Amino acid sequence: MGQQSPNTSKKQGKAQRSAKMAATRERVAAQREAERKAAKRRSAIIFGASGVAVLALVAGLTAVVMSSSDGDNKSSANNVIADVKPDPNTKSDIAGVSTFTAAQGHISKPKDVTYKQTPPVGGEHDPVWQNCGIYDSAIPNRNGVHSLEHGTVWITYQPGLAADQLDALKAKVKGKTYMMLSPYEGIDKPIVATAWGLQLKLDNASDPRLDQFIKEYKEGKQTPEPGSPCTGGVGKPTS
Repeated sequence: MGQQSPNTSKKQGKAQRSAKMAATRERVAAQREAERKAAKRRSAIIFGASGVAVLALVAGLTAVVMSSSDGDNKSSANNVIADVKPDPNTKSDIAGVSTFTAAQGHISKPKDVTYKQTPPVGGEHDPVWQNCGIYDSAIPNRNGVHSLEHGTVWITYQPGLAADQLDALKAKVKGKTYMMLSPYEGIDKPIVATAWGLQLKLDNASDPRLDQFIKEYKEGKQTPEPGSPCTGGVGKPTS
């Protein structure tokens, strides 16, 4: 085999060096591209974390502001504040009747429902209604409100009400459909008549406004669910 000329050897050496340099440049370029992508990912992570932190801070400040402004109006995971508000735009023809707007909705146990009105005039309530009739002991608010939704007039009275007054109230309820009577601790008048979104406070069972209230609002036009039953729910009325 013949020997290569000096020129041929030089050309081969130069080609090898060029190939090595090209490979090195490609490797450096690849490393730089990888570093650029890694830096971009780090920036995105940092920016994202900063954004989450800012959002968390804003949410926290919002919660503080809402807590400060709402006070007892806040519902929680275990308790719902019934959404009921005075309604100054609706007037009753019966003197002394207070009017309200009230949300509907079913709240199942074990979650509680808190009502601001005493007794309640509407709002979120239990999925099961209270059977209409006369009760000698207090009934659950959440079931009573569901009966209001069906068109019931719920008459409540202070425990210890005079016997003749109680007898007069029972006479208005006994044997009547969509009527309910029960004692209620904490009411500020001897007798309170309530329909959905409406309430009348009375000192005496003989007040003619009570009969007017019953006539006007028992299954009245304010009823959210007219025709719904007042039996087949919960509770055992005495009559």
